[in-house]
Amino acid sequence: MDNKKNNMNIKDRIKRITVVDDHPVVLEGLEQLINREDDLVVCATAGNAKDALEAVKKEQVDLVIVDMLLRDTTGIQITIELKLRWPNLYILILSMSDDQHHVKGAFQAGARGYLTKDEISEKIILAIRCVLGGEIYIGKRIAQQFSRKTIASWILEADTKETMGKL
Repeated sequence: MDNKKNNMNIKDRIKRITVVDDHPVVLEGLEQLINREDDLVVCATAGNAKDALEAVKKEQVDLVIVDMLLRDTTGIQITIELKLRWPNLYILILSMSDDQHHVKGAFQAGARGYLTKDEISEKIILAIRCVLGGEIYIGKRIAQQFSRKTIASWILEADTKETMGKL
């Protein structure tokens, strides 16, 4: 009985992640990095928006990692769709871009983290843990351009619009 209880406790602590990117090498690399961790598992991968929404619908997902620029859409649009359907879902954006439009749009859409792809191998696990812990994560390149206060204001602005829309 105790073993069953311990196994359930371990299973309850494992955070389930879906990765969305249209480059198979990125998907495979992220899956390998994440699956090395005892408390994280990639439960699904997707190469486009439709597959991403289906994966999140099928799986009990805690966090979605989304590429900013996909062939069929943007990470901003996927984030909007995901947050409309699953408001409590955590989203972390990966991008080659540190463009203000992309960064601001991602946080306003509901993302809670933004990491540039040149930092993935060193910082992805830290970024995942921060976002799953309810914190905002910004990579080094983003932090050099935008203060946490600026990003927090974008998030607050988005949260205020969402709250006002429900009234």
